[in-house]
Amino acid sequence: MKEYTAFFYGTLMHPKILKAVIRNDGSHLRVCPAVILEYTRHKVKHADYPGVVPFQQGKKLFSHTLSQEERSVRGALVEGLTEKDIEYLDAFEGDVSSH
Repeated sequence: MKEYTAFFYGTLMHPKILKAVIRNDGSHLRVCPAVILEYTRHKVKHADYPGVVPFQQGKKLFSHTLSQEERSVRGALVEGLTEKDIEYLDAFEGDVSSH
């Protein structure tokens, strides 16, 4: 059985929400805190979720020099996701290409 790994930086990084979305107890998952360096997190216009862009693109949105902390995105790395988990995650996320 194929396993998948994902980085979550929004509501899905909270175990209770992730378990609700994938419709199981998540006991097969390995979860650890993670940080993506040289990326920034931003509100997406007309959306309820954030987006992540490379620092080189995002830096023009700030009026000050960013610290290393501000130039990183904290989240959760989740390993062991099943195909069914991914299907539920895709349904939850919706068609983000249309935004």
